[in-house]
Amino acid sequence: MDAPPPQIETGSSRSGVRIAAQVFGFLIGLALLGWCVRLALSEENQEALSKLAEAPPGSLAALIGLSVAGVTANGLIFWAALRPVRPIKALDVVATNSLATFLANLPFKIGLLARIAIHSRRDKVPMAMIFGWFGAVTATLVLTSAALLGAGLLRGVLGSWTVPVAIALMAALTVVMVVVAKRLSGERGHRRLSRLIGRFGGRRALRLARSQVIRELHMGLDMLASSRWMTLVIVFRVIDFSAQAWRWVVAGELVGTSVSPTDGMLISGGHYVAGALSPVGMLGFREGAAIGLAELLGMDGGSFAPIALLAAGAELVVVIAAAGLAIAWLRLDRMLRTRSGRTNVKPAA
Repeated sequence: MDAPPPQIETGSSRSGVRIAAQVFGFLIGLALLGWCVRLALSEENQEALSKLAEAPPGSLAALIGLSVAGVTANGLIFWAALRPVRPIKALDVVATNSLATFLANLPFKIGLLARIAIHSRRDKVPMAMIFGWFGAVTATLVLTSAALLGAGLLRGVLGSWTVPVAIALMAALTVVMVVVAKRLSGERGHRRLSRLIGRFGGRRALRLARSQVIRELHMGLDMLASSRWMTLVIVFRVIDFSAQAWRWVVAGELVGTSVSPTDGMLISGGHYVAGALSPVGMLGFREGAAIGLAELLGMDGGSFAPIALLAAGAELVVVIAAAGLAIAWLRLDRMLRTRSGRTNVKPAA
C-alpha cells in the first residue's frame, strides 16, 4: 500500500511565519535606527554635536523633565478613560503604562501583552472590558491625530494659528464623539445595538450580543459617553503632545537647529502614531517617522536626525527608570508568585 500523504502542519507554519515577520520587522526598525544614527553622526552635523557637548545642564534637565511629563500624561490618558466604569489608582495605571511603553520597543507586542496581563490579573479588569477600554483610548488618539493632521494640511494658510485651530478641532470632534457615544452607551444603547445585530445576524448573533462578554466590551462606549472624563482624556493628550513638541524645540536648541512649537506639535502627532501602529515594536520606526515628517515640513532631514536621537535618548532614559520603579510599585513579583502557585496546585486524589 502507498504511504498516506504527509500532513501539513498549517498551525505551526503560520506561527513560524508570524515569528519570522516580527523578527524581520524588528530588524527593519534597527536598520532605521542605524540610518538615523548615521545621519546624526555625519560630517554636516559635527558642529551640532560639538554644541551638544557644551550644552548647559538646565537644558538637558528640561529635556528629561518634558519626557517625564509626556510619560505621565500618557498614563493618565488610560486612567481617565477607564474611570467612568472602573476606578483604578492613577499611580497604578501610570506605572503599568510606563512599563508597557518600555516593552513596546520590542517586537511581538510585548508591551501590549504586559499591559493586558497586569490589568487583568492584578487589577481584576475583565478581559472584554480591557479591549473596550483600549478601543476607547484608540478612538481618542484617532480624534486628536485627525485634528492635528487637518490643521497641519492647512499650516501654510493658518500660520501661527495652526495649533489653536488643531485644539478647536479636537474640542469639536470630542463633542461629536461624546454625543454619538451617549446614544449607543449604557443598557439602553446595548439593547439597541443587540437588536440591530440580531436583525442582521439572526438569533445566534442576538444571543452573543446580549452576553456579559459583549456587554463588557460595549463599556468602551460607556467610557466615550462621559463628557467629563473624555474632556480630561483630551486634555492629557494635548499635554502629552505638547511635552513631546517642546522636546523637539529644546533638543533643537541644544544642537543649534530651530524647531518651531507648531512644527514640534505636528511631528509629535506623527511620531506617536508611528509608534502606536508599528506591529513589530517602536524602536527605529518613530525616529524614522519624525525625520520624514520634518522633511515634509520643510526642514532638512539630516540636520533633524540629531534632534530625533536626542529626544529619543532622553525618553529612553526616563522610560527605563520609570519601568524599574513600576516593577517595584506594582509588586509584579507577587503576581508571578501567585500565578505560579496556582499552576502548581495538584488536585486531590
